[in-house]
Amino acid sequence: MTTPEQPPRSLRTKLVVAVLTAASIGLVAALAVTIVGVNSFMYSRLTTQTTNYLRLLADELTAHPGPGRRPPPLVARGEWVAMVVTPSGELKQYWGGKPAKVPTPPLGLLRTITADQSVVRLPGSSFLGSATTLPDGDYVVGAVSTEDYDQIAHRIVVAVSLIVVLVLTVLALVLLQLSKRWLRPLESVVGTARSIAEGDLSQRVEVADSTYEAYSLTRSFNTMVARLQDSFTRRQRAEDRLRRFVASAGHELRTPLAAISGYAQLAQLGALDEREQFQAAMRRVSGETKRMAALIDELLLLAELDRGRPCEAEPVDLGPLCIDAVHDAQAAAPEWLLRHDIDPHRSYLVTGDAFRLRQTVTNLLANIRAHTPAGTRAEVWLSTTGTEHQLDIIDDGPGIDPGLRERVFERFFQADPDRSAGSGLGLSIVAELIQRHGGAIEVMPTDRGCWIRVRLPALKVPPETPAEFAKPSEAGSTAG
Repeated sequence: MTTPEQPPRSLRTKLVVAVLTAASIGLVAALAVTIVGVNSFMYSRLTTQTTNYLRLLADELTAHPGPGRRPPPLVARGEWVAMVVTPSGELKQYWGGKPAKVPTPPLGLLRTITADQSVVRLPGSSFLGSATTLPDGDYVVGAVSTEDYDQIAHRIVVAVSLIVVLVLTVLALVLLQLSKRWLRPLESVVGTARSIAEGDLSQRVEVADSTYEAYSLTRSFNTMVARLQDSFTRRQRAEDRLRRFVASAGHELRTPLAAISGYAQLAQLGALDEREQFQAAMRRVSGETKRMAALIDELLLLAELDRGRPCEAEPVDLGPLCIDAVHDAQAAAPEWLLRHDIDPHRSYLVTGDAFRLRQTVTNLLANIRAHTPAGTRAEVWLSTTGTEHQLDIIDDGPGIDPGLRERVFERFFQADPDRSAGSGLGLSIVAELIQRHGGAIEVMPTDRGCWIRVRLPALKVPPETPAEFAKPSEAGSTAG
Protein backbone atom coordinates (compact mmCIF):
# COMPACT_ATOMS: atom_id res chain seq x y z
CA MET A 1 0.00 0.00 0.00
CA THR A 2 1.52 3.28 -1.09
CA THR A 3 1.34 6.23 1.20
CA PRO A 4 0.02 9.46 -0.29
CA GLU A 5 2.73 11.88 -1.30
CA GLN A 6 3.08 14.74 1.11
CA PRO A 7 2.85 18.10 -0.63
CA PRO A 8 5.93 20.27 -0.18
CA ARG A 9 5.82 23.42 1.84
CA SER A 10 4.59 26.48 0.06
CA LEU A 11 7.00 29.04 -1.37
CA ARG A 12 5.48 31.67 0.91
CA THR A 13 6.27 29.60 4.00
CA LYS A 14 9.82 28.94 2.83
CA LEU A 15 10.34 32.62 2.05
CA VAL A 16 9.00 33.82 5.42
CA VAL A 17 10.94 31.19 7.36
CA ALA A 18 14.16 31.94 5.49
CA VAL A 19 13.90 35.70 6.00
CA LEU A 20 12.89 35.36 9.64
CA THR A 21 15.73 32.93 10.28
CA ALA A 22 18.27 35.27 8.74
CA ALA A 23 16.81 38.24 10.59
CA SER A 24 16.75 36.29 13.88
CA ILE A 25 20.39 35.32 13.51
CA GLY A 26 21.33 38.92 12.78
CA LEU A 27 19.28 40.34 15.63
CA VAL A 28 20.51 37.75 18.14
CA ALA A 29 24.07 38.46 17.09
CA ALA A 30 23.41 42.18 17.53
CA LEU A 31 21.84 41.48 20.93
CA ALA A 32 24.86 39.46 22.02
CA VAL A 33 27.26 42.16 20.88
CA THR A 34 25.16 44.77 22.70
CA ILE A 35 25.13 42.77 25.94
CA VAL A 36 28.86 42.12 25.78
CA GLY A 37 29.54 45.77 25.03
CA VAL A 38 27.30 47.04 27.83
CA ASN A 39 28.80 44.66 30.36
CA SER A 40 32.32 45.51 29.27
CA PHE A 41 31.59 49.22 29.50
CA MET A 42 29.92 48.97 32.92
CA TYR A 43 32.56 46.75 34.46
CA SER A 44 35.26 48.99 33.07
CA ARG A 45 33.65 51.91 34.86
CA LEU A 46 33.27 49.84 38.02
CA THR A 47 36.92 48.80 37.87
CA THR A 48 38.03 52.41 37.46
CA GLN A 49 35.68 53.49 40.25
CA THR A 50 36.96 50.78 42.57
CA THR A 51 40.60 51.60 41.86
CA ASN A 52 40.04 55.32 42.46
CA TYR A 53 38.12 54.64 45.65
CA LEU A 54 40.88 52.36 46.96
CA ARG A 55 43.47 55.05 46.31
CA LEU A 56 41.42 57.66 48.23
CA LEU A 57 40.75 55.16 51.00
CA ALA A 58 44.45 54.31 51.43
CA ASP A 59 45.44 57.99 51.43
CA GLU A 60 42.78 58.83 54.03
CA LEU A 61 43.67 55.96 56.35
CA THR A 62 47.38 56.71 56.06
CA ALA A 63 46.84 60.37 56.86
CA HIS A 64 44.63 59.64 59.90
CA PRO A 65 45.85 56.52 61.67
CA GLY A 66 44.17 55.31 64.82
CA PRO A 67 41.02 53.59 65.92
CA GLY A 68 38.75 56.57 65.22
CA ARG A 69 39.65 56.95 61.62
CA ARG A 70 36.89 56.77 58.97
CA PRO A 71 37.20 56.30 55.22
CA PRO A 72 35.76 58.81 52.75
CA PRO A 73 32.33 57.96 51.35
CA LEU A 74 31.93 56.73 47.78
CA VAL A 75 31.18 59.68 45.54
CA ALA A 76 29.82 57.64 42.65
CA ARG A 77 26.56 55.72 42.55
CA GLY A 78 26.34 52.40 44.37
CA GLU A 79 26.89 50.74 47.71
CA TRP A 80 30.45 50.67 49.06
CA VAL A 81 32.44 48.70 51.64
CA ALA A 82 35.85 49.39 53.24
CA MET A 83 37.75 47.12 55.60
CA VAL A 84 41.16 46.76 57.24
CA VAL A 85 42.60 43.25 57.55
CA THR A 86 45.63 42.36 59.59
CA PRO A 87 48.56 40.53 57.97
CA SER A 88 47.31 37.41 59.73
CA GLY A 89 43.94 37.63 57.96
CA GLU A 90 41.78 38.93 60.82
CA LEU A 91 39.20 41.67 60.22
CA LYS A 92 40.39 44.75 62.08
CA GLN A 93 37.93 47.44 60.94
CA TYR A 94 34.84 47.46 58.73
CA TRP A 95 32.80 50.33 57.20
CA GLY A 96 29.86 50.39 54.86
CA GLY A 97 27.21 47.66 54.44
CA LYS A 98 26.60 44.78 56.75
CA PRO A 99 29.59 42.47 57.22
CA ALA A 100 27.48 39.55 56.05
CA LYS A 101 27.30 41.11 52.58
CA VAL A 102 31.06 41.03 52.07
CA PRO A 103 32.92 38.31 53.97
CA THR A 104 36.55 38.90 54.82
CA PRO A 105 38.63 37.98 51.75
CA PRO A 106 41.09 35.11 52.14
CA LEU A 107 44.65 36.11 52.91
CA GLY A 108 45.94 34.52 49.71
CA LEU A 109 43.53 36.57 47.59
CA LEU A 110 44.58 39.75 49.40
CA ARG A 111 48.22 39.07 48.67
CA THR A 112 47.48 38.40 45.00
CA ILE A 113 45.33 41.45 44.26
CA THR A 114 47.72 43.62 46.27
CA ALA A 115 50.65 42.43 44.22
CA ASP A 116 48.77 42.65 40.88
CA GLN A 117 46.81 45.81 41.68
CA SER A 118 43.83 44.01 40.11
CA VAL A 119 40.11 44.35 40.68
CA VAL A 120 38.19 41.11 41.25
CA ARG A 121 34.78 39.99 42.40
CA LEU A 122 35.09 39.27 46.12
CA PRO A 123 34.05 35.71 47.07
CA GLY A 124 30.52 35.26 48.45
CA SER A 125 29.36 38.77 47.44
CA SER A 126 28.22 40.97 44.58
CA PHE A 127 31.07 43.45 45.11
CA LEU A 128 34.12 44.27 43.02
CA GLY A 129 37.09 44.95 45.22
CA SER A 130 40.80 45.65 45.31
CA ALA A 131 43.40 45.86 48.10
CA THR A 132 46.63 47.58 49.02
CA THR A 133 48.87 47.74 52.10
CA LEU A 134 49.07 50.48 54.68
CA PRO A 135 52.34 51.70 56.20
CA ASP A 136 51.67 49.59 59.33
CA GLY A 137 51.43 46.41 57.21
CA ASP A 138 47.65 46.04 57.35
CA TYR A 139 45.64 45.39 54.21
CA VAL A 140 43.00 47.93 53.26
CA VAL A 141 40.20 46.66 51.01
CA GLY A 142 37.85 48.91 48.99
CA ALA A 143 34.79 47.34 47.30
CA VAL A 144 31.87 48.66 45.25
CA SER A 145 28.55 46.82 44.74
CA THR A 146 27.62 45.69 41.19
CA GLU A 147 23.90 45.22 41.92
CA ASP A 148 22.82 48.54 40.35
CA TYR A 149 24.86 47.85 37.24
CA ASP A 150 23.61 44.27 37.04
CA GLN A 151 20.02 45.53 37.23
CA ILE A 152 20.72 48.07 34.47
CA ALA A 153 22.30 45.38 32.30
CA HIS A 154 19.34 43.06 32.94
CA ARG A 155 16.87 45.77 31.97
CA ILE A 156 18.82 46.49 28.80
CA VAL A 157 18.81 42.78 27.89
CA VAL A 158 15.05 42.51 28.52
CA ALA A 159 14.31 45.69 26.57
CA VAL A 160 16.49 44.66 23.62
CA SER A 161 14.98 41.16 23.66
CA LEU A 162 11.48 42.59 23.58
CA ILE A 163 12.50 44.86 20.73
CA VAL A 164 13.91 41.85 18.84
CA VAL A 165 10.69 39.89 19.35
CA LEU A 166 8.62 42.90 18.29
CA VAL A 167 10.77 43.45 15.21
CA LEU A 168 10.52 39.78 14.23
CA THR A 169 6.75 39.83 14.72
CA VAL A 170 6.30 42.97 12.63
CA LEU A 171 8.69 41.57 10.03
CA ALA A 172 6.72 38.32 9.87
CA LEU A 173 3.43 40.18 9.37
CA VAL A 174 4.94 42.43 6.71
CA LEU A 175 6.50 39.44 4.95
CA LEU A 176 3.20 37.56 4.97
CA GLN A 177 1.42 40.51 3.38
CA LEU A 178 4.17 41.20 0.86
CA SER A 179 4.61 37.54 -0.05
CA LYS A 180 0.85 37.24 -0.49
CA ARG A 181 0.96 40.17 -2.89
CA TRP A 182 4.13 39.05 -4.68
CA LEU A 183 3.02 35.43 -5.02
CA ARG A 184 -0.55 36.22 -6.05
CA PRO A 185 0.38 35.84 -9.75
CA LEU A 186 1.77 32.38 -8.99
CA GLU A 187 -1.45 31.40 -7.23
CA SER A 188 -3.40 32.74 -10.20
CA VAL A 189 -1.22 30.68 -12.55
CA VAL A 190 -1.77 27.57 -10.41
CA GLY A 191 -5.55 28.07 -10.41
CA THR A 192 -5.63 28.69 -14.15
CA ALA A 193 -3.41 25.67 -14.76
CA ARG A 194 -5.86 23.49 -12.81
CA SER A 195 -8.73 24.76 -14.97
CA ILE A 196 -6.70 24.10 -18.11
CA ALA A 197 -5.84 20.61 -16.88
CA GLU A 198 -9.58 19.99 -16.54
CA GLY A 199 -10.01 20.89 -20.21
CA ASP A 200 -10.92 24.58 -20.21
CA LEU A 201 -8.30 26.05 -22.55
CA SER A 202 -10.04 29.41 -22.67
CA GLN A 203 -8.77 30.38 -19.22
CA ARG A 204 -6.13 33.11 -19.01
CA VAL A 205 -4.14 34.70 -16.20
CA GLU A 206 -4.49 38.39 -15.49
CA VAL A 207 -1.17 39.97 -16.41
CA ALA A 208 0.51 41.12 -13.20
CA ASP A 209 2.57 44.29 -13.05
CA SER A 210 3.77 44.07 -9.44
CA THR A 211 7.24 42.82 -10.39
CA TYR A 212 9.10 42.18 -13.63
CA GLU A 213 9.28 38.45 -12.90
CA ALA A 214 5.53 38.20 -12.29
CA TYR A 215 4.83 40.24 -15.42
CA SER A 216 7.10 38.01 -17.54
CA LEU A 217 5.68 34.83 -16.02
CA THR A 218 2.02 35.71 -16.57
CA ARG A 219 2.61 36.96 -20.12
CA SER A 220 4.66 33.87 -21.04
CA PHE A 221 2.03 31.62 -19.47
CA ASN A 222 -0.78 33.27 -21.43
CA THR A 223 1.26 33.03 -24.64
CA MET A 224 1.92 29.34 -24.00
CA VAL A 225 -1.75 28.61 -23.29
CA ALA A 226 -2.83 30.57 -26.37
CA ARG A 227 -0.49 28.55 -28.56
CA LEU A 228 -1.65 25.36 -26.88
CA GLN A 229 -5.27 26.28 -27.47
CA ASP A 230 -4.51 27.19 -31.07
CA SER A 231 -2.76 23.86 -31.55
CA PHE A 232 -5.71 21.93 -30.10
CA THR A 233 -8.14 24.00 -32.16
CA ARG A 234 -6.21 23.33 -35.36
CA ARG A 235 -5.97 19.67 -34.46
CA GLN A 236 -9.71 19.50 -33.82
CA ARG A 237 -10.41 21.27 -37.08
CA ALA A 238 -8.07 18.91 -38.90
CA GLU A 239 -9.83 15.90 -37.39
CA ASP A 240 -13.27 17.31 -38.27
CA ARG A 241 -12.01 18.11 -41.74
CA LEU A 242 -10.66 14.59 -42.09
CA ARG A 243 -13.97 13.09 -41.01
CA ARG A 244 -15.86 15.21 -43.54
CA PHE A 245 -13.26 14.42 -46.16
CA VAL A 246 -13.54 10.67 -45.63
CA ALA A 247 -17.33 10.81 -45.57
CA SER A 248 -17.49 12.91 -48.75
CA ALA A 249 -14.87 10.79 -50.52
CA GLY A 250 -16.78 7.63 -49.66
CA HIS A 251 -19.98 9.18 -50.94
CA GLU A 252 -18.35 10.32 -54.19
CA LEU A 253 -16.71 6.95 -54.80
CA ARG A 254 -19.87 5.06 -54.01
CA THR A 255 -21.69 6.42 -57.10
CA PRO A 256 -19.28 5.16 -59.79
CA LEU A 257 -18.71 1.92 -57.91
CA ALA A 258 -22.47 1.37 -57.66
CA ALA A 259 -22.82 2.03 -61.41
CA ILE A 260 -20.00 -0.37 -62.30
CA SER A 261 -21.41 -3.00 -59.94
CA GLY A 262 -24.87 -2.59 -61.44
CA TYR A 263 -23.68 -3.08 -65.01
CA ALA A 264 -21.63 -6.10 -63.92
CA GLN A 265 -24.73 -7.70 -62.36
CA LEU A 266 -26.74 -6.98 -65.49
CA ALA A 267 -24.06 -8.69 -67.57
CA GLN A 268 -24.09 -11.72 -65.23
CA LEU A 269 -27.86 -11.97 -65.44
CA GLY A 270 -27.72 -11.90 -69.26
CA ALA A 271 -29.57 -8.61 -69.58
CA LEU A 272 -26.92 -7.20 -71.95
CA ASP A 273 -27.08 -9.80 -74.71
CA GLU A 274 -27.60 -7.31 -77.47
CA ARG A 275 -24.42 -5.76 -78.81
CA GLU A 276 -25.67 -2.19 -78.63
CA GLN A 277 -26.75 -2.58 -75.00
CA PHE A 278 -23.44 -4.16 -74.11
CA GLN A 279 -21.41 -1.43 -75.79
CA ALA A 280 -23.51 1.28 -74.14
CA ALA A 281 -22.97 -0.38 -70.76
CA MET A 282 -19.24 -0.62 -71.36
CA ARG A 283 -19.12 3.06 -72.30
CA ARG A 284 -20.86 3.89 -69.03
CA VAL A 285 -18.52 1.64 -67.11
CA SER A 286 -15.52 3.24 -68.84
CA GLY A 287 -16.88 6.71 -68.09
CA GLU A 288 -17.49 5.88 -64.41
CA THR A 289 -14.03 4.31 -64.22
CA LYS A 290 -12.42 7.44 -65.61
CA ARG A 291 -14.46 9.57 -63.23
CA MET A 292 -13.38 7.42 -60.29
CA ALA A 293 -9.74 7.50 -61.43
CA ALA A 294 -9.85 11.29 -61.71
CA LEU A 295 -11.44 11.52 -58.27
CA ILE A 296 -8.77 9.26 -56.79
CA ASP A 297 -6.03 11.34 -58.44
CA GLU A 298 -7.52 14.49 -56.90
CA LEU A 299 -7.79 12.81 -53.50
CA LEU A 300 -4.17 11.69 -53.70
CA LEU A 301 -3.09 15.22 -54.61
CA LEU A 302 -4.99 16.67 -51.65
CA ALA A 303 -3.51 14.05 -49.33
CA GLU A 304 -0.05 14.93 -50.64
CA LEU A 305 -0.69 18.61 -49.99
CA ASP A 306 -2.03 17.86 -46.50
CA ARG A 307 1.18 16.00 -45.67
CA GLY A 308 3.01 19.27 -46.29
CA ARG A 309 5.18 17.98 -49.09
CA PRO A 310 7.08 21.04 -50.36
CA CYS A 311 6.62 22.26 -53.92
CA GLU A 312 9.46 23.09 -56.24
CA ALA A 313 10.84 26.59 -55.75
CA GLU A 314 12.12 28.08 -58.98
CA PRO A 315 11.47 31.26 -60.97
CA VAL A 316 8.31 30.93 -63.06
CA ASP A 317 6.91 33.46 -65.54
CA LEU A 318 3.12 33.54 -65.23
CA GLY A 319 2.65 35.31 -68.58
CA PRO A 320 3.59 32.51 -71.02
CA LEU A 321 2.14 29.94 -68.59
CA CYS A 322 -1.31 31.56 -68.60
CA ILE A 323 -1.24 32.20 -72.36
CA ASP A 324 -0.48 28.53 -73.08
CA ALA A 325 -3.19 27.43 -70.62
CA VAL A 326 -5.81 29.62 -72.38
CA HIS A 327 -4.81 28.29 -75.81
CA ASP A 328 -4.98 24.68 -74.63
CA ALA A 329 -8.37 25.21 -72.97
CA GLN A 330 -9.74 26.90 -76.11
CA ALA A 331 -8.50 24.03 -78.26
CA ALA A 332 -10.01 21.43 -75.93
CA ALA A 333 -13.40 23.18 -75.76
CA PRO A 334 -13.96 25.49 -78.74
CA GLU A 335 -17.63 25.93 -77.70
CA TRP A 336 -16.46 28.34 -74.96
CA LEU A 337 -15.01 31.67 -75.98
CA LEU A 338 -11.78 32.12 -74.01
CA ARG A 339 -9.39 34.99 -74.54
CA HIS A 340 -6.61 36.74 -72.62
CA ASP A 341 -5.31 40.26 -72.22
CA ILE A 342 -1.69 39.45 -71.32
CA ASP A 343 1.35 41.23 -72.73
CA PRO A 344 3.64 38.44 -74.01
CA HIS A 345 6.68 40.73 -73.83
CA ARG A 346 6.30 41.47 -70.14
CA SER A 347 7.45 39.10 -67.42
CA TYR A 348 5.40 38.19 -64.36
CA LEU A 349 7.95 36.31 -62.29
CA VAL A 350 7.04 34.34 -59.18
CA THR A 351 8.78 31.63 -57.18
CA GLY A 352 7.08 28.26 -57.29
CA ASP A 353 6.43 24.97 -59.03
CA ALA A 354 5.72 25.51 -62.74
CA PHE A 355 3.75 22.27 -63.06
CA ARG A 356 1.53 23.05 -60.06
CA LEU A 357 0.96 26.65 -61.15
CA ARG A 358 0.00 25.45 -64.62
CA GLN A 359 -2.35 22.93 -63.00
CA THR A 360 -3.92 25.80 -61.01
CA VAL A 361 -4.72 27.85 -64.12
CA THR A 362 -5.90 24.74 -65.98
CA ASN A 363 -8.28 23.84 -63.12
CA LEU A 364 -9.71 27.37 -63.05
CA LEU A 365 -10.37 27.29 -66.80
CA ALA A 366 -11.80 23.76 -66.55
CA ASN A 367 -14.10 25.04 -63.81
CA ILE A 368 -15.61 27.46 -66.37
CA ARG A 369 -16.37 24.61 -68.75
CA ALA A 370 -17.83 22.50 -65.95
CA HIS A 371 -20.19 25.13 -64.52
CA THR A 372 -21.18 27.36 -67.47
CA PRO A 373 -23.11 26.57 -70.64
CA ALA A 374 -21.47 26.41 -74.07
CA GLY A 375 -20.95 29.81 -75.64
CA THR A 376 -19.92 31.44 -72.36
CA ARG A 377 -17.27 34.13 -72.71
CA ALA A 378 -14.29 34.27 -70.35
CA GLU A 379 -11.32 36.63 -70.05
CA VAL A 380 -7.95 36.09 -68.36
CA TRP A 381 -5.94 39.10 -67.15
CA LEU A 382 -2.54 39.46 -65.54
CA SER A 383 -1.46 42.60 -63.67
CA THR A 384 1.03 43.72 -61.05
CA THR A 385 0.02 45.59 -57.90
CA GLY A 386 2.78 46.54 -55.50
CA THR A 387 4.70 43.37 -54.66
CA GLU A 388 2.05 40.98 -56.04
CA HIS A 389 0.99 39.63 -59.40
CA GLN A 390 -2.78 39.31 -59.87
CA LEU A 391 -4.46 36.73 -62.07
CA ASP A 392 -8.11 37.61 -62.81
CA ILE A 393 -10.46 35.19 -64.56
CA ILE A 394 -13.94 36.57 -65.38
CA ASP A 395 -16.76 34.83 -67.18
CA ASP A 396 -20.31 35.84 -68.06
CA GLY A 397 -21.90 32.59 -66.92
CA PRO A 398 -24.60 32.16 -64.27
CA GLY A 399 -22.13 33.13 -61.51
CA ILE A 400 -22.07 32.15 -57.84
CA ASP A 401 -24.63 33.02 -55.20
CA PRO A 402 -23.12 35.74 -52.91
CA GLY A 403 -23.94 33.62 -49.88
CA LEU A 404 -21.82 30.74 -51.22
CA ARG A 405 -18.69 32.65 -52.17
CA GLU A 406 -16.90 31.76 -48.95
CA ARG A 407 -17.61 28.03 -49.38
CA VAL A 408 -16.62 27.43 -52.98
CA PHE A 409 -13.10 26.45 -51.91
CA GLU A 410 -14.30 23.76 -49.49
CA ARG A 411 -13.68 20.18 -50.43
CA PHE A 412 -16.56 18.40 -52.22
CA PHE A 413 -18.60 21.60 -52.22
CA GLN A 414 -21.02 21.92 -55.15
CA ALA A 415 -23.28 24.93 -55.47
CA ASP A 416 -25.65 23.01 -57.76
CA PRO A 417 -25.03 19.24 -57.57
CA ASP A 418 -27.68 18.54 -60.22
CA ARG A 419 -26.02 20.83 -62.77
CA SER A 420 -22.40 20.21 -61.77
CA ALA A 421 -20.39 17.48 -63.48
CA GLY A 422 -17.33 17.72 -61.25
CA SER A 423 -16.35 16.17 -57.95
CA GLY A 424 -16.22 19.41 -55.99
CA LEU A 425 -12.45 19.16 -55.48
CA GLY A 426 -11.16 21.40 -58.27
CA LEU A 427 -11.30 24.75 -56.50
CA SER A 428 -10.16 23.26 -53.19
CA ILE A 429 -7.06 21.91 -54.95
CA VAL A 430 -6.49 25.35 -56.50
CA ALA A 431 -6.81 27.02 -53.09
CA GLU A 432 -4.35 24.57 -51.51
CA LEU A 433 -1.79 25.09 -54.30
CA ILE A 434 -2.10 28.88 -54.17
CA GLN A 435 -1.72 28.86 -50.40
CA ARG A 436 1.33 26.58 -50.71
CA HIS A 437 2.89 29.24 -52.98
CA GLY A 438 2.28 31.98 -50.40
CA GLY A 439 -0.62 33.50 -52.30
CA ALA A 440 -4.36 33.96 -51.86
CA ILE A 441 -7.48 33.27 -53.90
CA GLU A 442 -10.94 34.77 -53.55
CA VAL A 443 -14.23 35.24 -55.35
CA MET A 444 -14.67 38.93 -56.16
CA PRO A 445 -18.09 40.61 -56.14
CA THR A 446 -19.37 41.29 -59.67
CA ASP A 447 -22.62 41.92 -61.49
CA ARG A 448 -21.78 39.52 -64.31
CA GLY A 449 -20.87 35.85 -64.08
CA CYS A 450 -18.00 34.82 -61.80
CA TRP A 451 -14.80 36.72 -61.03
CA ILE A 452 -11.95 34.80 -59.40
CA ARG A 453 -8.75 36.60 -58.39
CA VAL A 454 -5.45 34.94 -57.55
CA ARG A 455 -2.63 36.89 -55.88
CA LEU A 456 0.95 35.61 -55.82
CA PRO A 457 4.10 37.27 -54.39
CA ALA A 458 6.19 38.81 -57.17
CA LEU A 459 9.81 37.72 -57.53
CA LYS A 460 12.30 40.57 -57.40
CA VAL A 461 15.03 40.16 -60.01
CA PRO A 462 17.99 42.59 -60.23
CA PRO A 463 17.85 44.42 -63.56
CA GLU A 464 21.45 43.54 -64.42
CA THR A 465 20.93 39.83 -63.76
CA PRO A 466 19.10 37.84 -66.46
CA ALA A 467 16.30 35.81 -64.92
CA GLU A 468 16.19 32.09 -65.54
CA PHE A 469 12.77 30.58 -65.20
CA ALA A 470 10.94 27.41 -66.08
CA LYS A 471 9.60 27.25 -69.62
CA PRO A 472 5.79 26.92 -69.76
CA SER A 473 6.13 24.52 -72.65
CA GLU A 474 8.24 22.24 -70.45
CA ALA A 475 5.61 22.48 -67.70
CA GLY A 476 2.91 21.65 -70.21
CA SER A 477 4.80 18.67 -71.54
CA THR A 478 5.35 17.45 -68.00
CA ALA A 479 1.65 17.73 -67.28
CA GLY A 480 0.83 15.81 -70.39
